[in-house]
Amino acid sequence: MKFVGKNQPIHDAKNKASGSLRYAADVMLPDMAHICLIYSSIPHGYVKSVSVDKALAMDGVFGVFHCFNTSNRKYNRYRSQFSQELPEEECAFHRYVRFVGDRVAAVAARDLETARKAAAFVRIEYEELPYAVTFEEALEGKSVLPGEDPVRDEFTASLGERCGGQITVETEVEFPRLHHATMETHACIADYDPYQDRLTIYSPNQSVFGVRTMLADYLEMPYHHIRVVKAPMGGSFGGKQEWFTEPVAALIARELKRPVKLCFSRSEAMVSSYVRAPMKSRMTTCFDCDGTLQSLDLDVIADAGAYIGNTKDYMRTLYGKLFRCYRVPCAHYRARIISSNTPVSGAYRSWSAAEEAMMMEHNLNVAALRLGMDPIELRLKNALHPGDVDAKSGLPLEEIRIREAILRGRELFGWNDKKAADEQFNASSERWRRGIGVGCGGHGNTYFPRHNDFACARLAMNEDGSICASMTLHDHGCGTITAMQAIIAETLDIMPDLIELCEGDTNATPFDYGCYASRTTFVNGRAAQEAAKLLLQELYSAVELLWHVPKEDLYAKDGCVFSRADESFCHTYCEVSQRSLTELRKIIQATASFTETSNPGVTGAHFAHVEVDTYTGYVKILDYLAVHDIGQPINPVMCVAQIQGAVQMGCGAALREKLTIDAQGRPIDSLSKYHVFLAPDLPDIQVELIADGGSKEGPYGAKSIGEISFVPVAPAVCGAVNQALGSEIGQMPLDPDRILSYLSKERNEL
Repeated sequence: MKFVGKNQPIHDAKNKASGSLRYAADVMLPDMAHICLIYSSIPHGYVKSVSVDKALAMDGVFGVFHCFNTSNRKYNRYRSQFSQELPEEECAFHRYVRFVGDRVAAVAARDLETARKAAAFVRIEYEELPYAVTFEEALEGKSVLPGEDPVRDEFTASLGERCGGQITVETEVEFPRLHHATMETHACIADYDPYQDRLTIYSPNQSVFGVRTMLADYLEMPYHHIRVVKAPMGGSFGGKQEWFTEPVAALIARELKRPVKLCFSRSEAMVSSYVRAPMKSRMTTCFDCDGTLQSLDLDVIADAGAYIGNTKDYMRTLYGKLFRCYRVPCAHYRARIISSNTPVSGAYRSWSAAEEAMMMEHNLNVAALRLGMDPIELRLKNALHPGDVDAKSGLPLEEIRIREAILRGRELFGWNDKKAADEQFNASSERWRRGIGVGCGGHGNTYFPRHNDFACARLAMNEDGSICASMTLHDHGCGTITAMQAIIAETLDIMPDLIELCEGDTNATPFDYGCYASRTTFVNGRAAQEAAKLLLQELYSAVELLWHVPKEDLYAKDGCVFSRADESFCHTYCEVSQRSLTELRKIIQATASFTETSNPGVTGAHFAHVEVDTYTGYVKILDYLAVHDIGQPINPVMCVAQIQGAVQMGCGAALREKLTIDAQGRPIDSLSKYHVFLAPDLPDIQVELIADGGSKEGPYGAKSIGEISFVPVAPAVCGAVNQALGSEIGQMPLDPDRILSYLSKERNEL
């Protein structure tokens, strides 16, 4: 292939490198108001009064908005489809506040400095209620009103008949809250035209049509009166899949009848956006003596935070992830959701697959010890095979390559050699301990079959033979536009830079669900491929009419149309397009919809080598290998970059990151206290791609990579640390405090 599978720089790389790319925060409109939000200073209670006179008296202040002068109509920030059945608990400004960081008011002024100064003069009086910041306090009912059940939802599911099993293994894993830590925080521009009753939203979101749906319902406006444009995005990791800046900005823009800008600081992004849900889990497995898994029971409790948001869907999705990597003949699952007076839980990269993998992989590591097996051998014993079926959905997993990933990784990583060398090192070292770990995981490529999934692409040929493509894309900064250009260019046999692609715009691009569920390349990419195929047929039809050459004899190469029957016949796309317009009076264009009917297995196996300083508890990663079953990489260099970034992010989740809440319900709100993993903390991350083109429905055989690349990281790293220490720690992160606490307890027990 010419373009698919070849390394390409992403479309806006030079703009980013030069600083010329305009993010939402860079946009300025005439007469724009700037918004400063005011947040609850208590974790639970009622707003009794809001005093705004001093703020309104300041020069340059346009208005102060709060629960007593705005609509109390409720919404769910997670809504992305009109058909979703979701609890609607939030409003723009709350009288009943549920966490420190809940929105209670906003000041709009001519500039942000004035808005902030005015906000300092707003006085809010509260009636405080009991509150809960821990699982235990929440289960006591302190986070809800009297008479309400602290367990907001419970979901159970079972599959298969319970069999025997001679070895029973029970493990517990706990997850803290995680912040997405994107370089760009949340931002939104809202512009309202009162004469036409038209609202325009400009924000870095993951679904322009999702934002439109939610705002139309919330503001009770017709869908066609709202335009949502996707702005360039400086990272998301799921953090821009839900809408909380957009409804506030839209409400104030409509009230003021002028454009407004709302941009989050880092502190606001940490406290008042959303986090990955904290969870506690207990997994009980039964194995035969040869290591064959017979049954699995998983009990999970998740903290949704102040509002339910997406947590019901999130925990139901976790159940399906149990069957994407290993053969699980019998499973019983229970998930409970509680609310606490803490930041809202929401979408996070992998949508529960990373949590499921950590639960499963930790259990397998402990089981391997009980069985006296090598951890890799136990995984190979239970890994899915090509041709297996997803036990929950019943869909074929097609050419799933998890076994090949494990075997190839074991060889490339030098598993057995490292294992022997570590035993010698640990025997001779008092202070440092070394260990190796393996982590495996599976994910999906589409909404299907949980939801019906489809995508649409429209292509039109310009007079010079270049292409204008209309697709609703949401590039997170990872090269989505470039990937689509490569797919279209490969099909049309023209250079990718001859294809113009814009991102989502509800007034200009066709309906699409958005960028989540790892669906973009797999579903949107296939729609692009199908549209390009149809465009070729339209091109051939035009040539047939213009030159009287049968379509069946025609083929395309290097931007020209040739005839198999006449070697001298050659006409450029430019020539065909121009004659079609002037003589046939017809645009060469095509529209294709692709409906998804499969969701093949997409997996990864990661290998980590670590060194633990038993004096400080610090963990150094010595070596790392990621092996991924990717089908066909569209742009290999960006696939590798995605994986390397995911490893850095996953190492932070494994070893450092936790968004803690103090006893008064106040979250940490600075990266000086929330310790992300930095690039210098890592060795060169080795990546091996299994590119067999085995996906039947993905474009050119491609499968997903953006989320699966994150799934195995924490299991591999935590497994390596536990092997180094001879421990079975299941509480994340394995930071220095936790490691030193374990070592201290171990010494005291000697």
